[in-house]
Amino acid sequence: MAEEWKDVFPREWAVWQTVDRNNKGVISNADLRAMCRKFDSSRHANFLVKIMDPEGLGVTSFPRFCKSFDAITMVRNAARYRNWNRTYGLGVAGNVAGHMQQAGEASEEEEPAKKPAAVFTFYAPHPHTVEATEEEILSRLEQFPVTNSVIFFPRFEGAGNVQVEPEMGLYVDIVYSPDEKRVERLIPRRVAAFNDCSIRKLDGSEKLSEKKNWGPGSKGISLQSFRVNSISPGSLVDQLVLVSFIKRAGIVHQYSINAPARSYLMFHDALLDWIVGRINTQKHEDKWEEIFPQLVASDYPTSMWIALGAGEYTDWGSSNFLQPKDECLVVVYDEQYFPDGPCDATVQDLFFEKDAAKGIIALHQTFV
Repeated sequence: MAEEWKDVFPREWAVWQTVDRNNKGVISNADLRAMCRKFDSSRHANFLVKIMDPEGLGVTSFPRFCKSFDAITMVRNAARYRNWNRTYGLGVAGNVAGHMQQAGEASEEEEPAKKPAAVFTFYAPHPHTVEATEEEILSRLEQFPVTNSVIFFPRFEGAGNVQVEPEMGLYVDIVYSPDEKRVERLIPRRVAAFNDCSIRKLDGSEKLSEKKNWGPGSKGISLQSFRVNSISPGSLVDQLVLVSFIKRAGIVHQYSINAPARSYLMFHDALLDWIVGRINTQKHEDKWEEIFPQLVASDYPTSMWIALGAGEYTDWGSSNFLQPKDECLVVVYDEQYFPDGPCDATVQDLFFEKDAAKGIIALHQTFV
């Protein structure tokens, strides 16, 4: 029955797994409250319990979950929109030597890069003003790409060759100059597991950002994160390693190689300084766009999630594009706790939404 439900209701099943984490077949009201708490949305818990359990039975079945799924979606989306209300989404392109070639975004004849190629926007929040029209607000929300449990497979004409881009996401505070004419510095706060999912083939595409955001459910970020106050040499980030996996037809494949953050083409404070420079000076040319004018148009966002760059793919990862029903797992782990990386059993537990051990965070998403 579970496999039938998974096939008929793939989106609902993907979210259900994150709530029914002990595979009991039902979710309790306490499970619903725990979900709200993880999304920093406990204020919605009572409302959700009343919707999901109107008879006061104390539990919710999967059919009831599907019937009231709009309420689940509303609560989860409201939490995401609130958390991203003043948060900008930026990506660093080509921050692992060889990745742009693997991704088909650079010529094989080009000399090996010594620094990242550029930065790109994957989400710009709506201006924080009461003057915005309803149409403007809804249009921007339709472009909000970040989810936690699902990725909506792009099914529009001209799009193909979809790949997970497993990355470390760095959350920073943005400090503007007193005259608000440039970004002065970025202050690191958290590191998360990030899926910068990308379309490799998109007819008519001129800018890299067009392959990065095709609407809701085209990106992913883990709910858990590592707290940091610096990415200077010798800090926690030097112990963090990135790896990813794909589960297809029940078989787990390693999708990218284990990549220590310290092996990024550019990292530490030099990377932050370089990003600040690109934000302030990047031009609208080739496949890149100006960034600072977008920050101004977004009414000076106060924070930013930065996708620092993808790891290199394994042989299986570089030769297999994603398919509906595939499950992806992006993992960031502390090598002091996992000197050899996560074992097979740990990876399986993370695919089944088990609690992560200390020193590891993960993002699990299903392509629907």
